[in-house]
Amino acid sequence: MKTEKEKKSVRVRSLSITSRIIRACSVCLMLLMLIFIAPLILHYVEDATSYRFARWIIETDKNLLVIVKENIPTKIAGKDMSRWISIVGLFIISGSLTRISEKLKDKSEYFKYKDNVDTWKRQLNLSDNAIVLTPLNQKLEQLKTAKKKDREQLIKEFIETKKELDEMGRDLAFLAIDVVDSTGMKEGEEKAIIEHDFKEYKRFVERCFATFGCLKSTWTPDGVMSCFNTVDAAVRAAREVINGLDNFNKTVKGMRRDFLVRAGVNSGFVYFDESIPLEEISDRVIDIAGHMQKNAKPNTVCVAKPAIEPLNERTGFEPAGRVVDGYEVYEWRKGLDK
Repeated sequence: MKTEKEKKSVRVRSLSITSRIIRACSVCLMLLMLIFIAPLILHYVEDATSYRFARWIIETDKNLLVIVKENIPTKIAGKDMSRWISIVGLFIISGSLTRISEKLKDKSEYFKYKDNVDTWKRQLNLSDNAIVLTPLNQKLEQLKTAKKKDREQLIKEFIETKKELDEMGRDLAFLAIDVVDSTGMKEGEEKAIIEHDFKEYKRFVERCFATFGCLKSTWTPDGVMSCFNTVDAAVRAAREVINGLDNFNKTVKGMRRDFLVRAGVNSGFVYFDESIPLEEISDRVIDIAGHMQKNAKPNTVCVAKPAIEPLNERTGFEPAGRVVDGYEVYEWRKGLDK
């Protein structure tokens, strides 16, 4: 069984080969057309028949005209138009084949670049709607309908865009945190107290993030996804939040129930644009961080095994005995690192 990559490669080669074959057929028809035109010119050449090549052309022309007359009507208003019908017909067919060849060549080129983008996207775990792919997708769409004179410039722009995006790639760590049973916490509480507590909780978490160099973050009502330069920074920020909740619950919050959180961390190579909000960056690396958080227990930090391997401070992390998105989970619980 061929892989998807192999099938796409075969498709590109097939289109390219078919384009060349049709182009060759077009050239042959043009040569055939010249055989029909040549006698008209040789008629004015003195002693043309004394040349072997000229005689061959004249003889071939006669034989071809016989074939034409035997297969299609060639008399118009009583005149034999077989030669002109052949010339015009071959010209039209050759031109049509040339256009078909060009279209197949363009299609082959389009699929070649599209397959490159798909491979690149798959290798980097980018989703179909990742904003980082927008410039490349736009160039691909333009390649579909571009005129021949514009295609070369478009392809050049496509390659330059790809190089620019390659330079945006970075190894980053992502930390997802949410409040455990935030809906239940709010039941029976005054609206003003709820607003105050969650606003203060957000400020508390953002201070922890800032301490460890958070690059950017995005909040849902009671959860946050954040980005750090290293796994160490993300884990230390998560620990800071969990360890700091004791004081927060005692001195800041006004609701009856304490704040408990669960955290998930993952890292990997992603395309990071400072100008794009974190919520608009779509990548499997980020998705896994969110899934780690959803599978975490209260006041724990869950990290995918590949992400924990480069971690400098592994104290307190133990195998959780769970698998998330195909990765073994390591878990830090408050108190285990003391």
